[in-house]
Amino acid sequence: MIANFNGIFYIILNVLILLLFTMYVFRILFAPAGLAKEFNMDKSSIFIIRYLGCFALAALFIGVYILFRPNGPEGTWVYYNFLFLVALFTLIYDFAYYFKLIDRDIGAKNSKMDLGFSIFLTVGSALLITGLSDKIYM
Repeated sequence: MIANFNGIFYIILNVLILLLFTMYVFRILFAPAGLAKEFNMDKSSIFIIRYLGCFALAALFIGVYILFRPNGPEGTWVYYNFLFLVALFTLIYDFAYYFKLIDRDIGAKNSKMDLGFSIFLTVGSALLITGLSDKIYM
């Protein structure tokens, strides 16, 4: 398994990203009322929160499958590039919202921890793409 991921660093990074996804999926699917309150939405938003959580759950399942399959990340460039693009677009939006460049009056909160998670996902997925390029682009 470690050899499939070109060493311990990339497998740990992959697992950390999957754990972060697990945390978000758990909050989205099993505690959406907390997210609705955090982002100043009423309980009717729980439907769309859980609906979007289904997309995150699918990405989590694919990531876990890649982690445990016999040939690891071989040929999975679409998955890793998808993670990078989602993280990058989220980071751009998080920065724009945090610095009040857009959506100034929507009443949601955005913290430095949100920015940190977005930075970690963007940098981490870029490192995985770079470090695993010999495997994922087969």
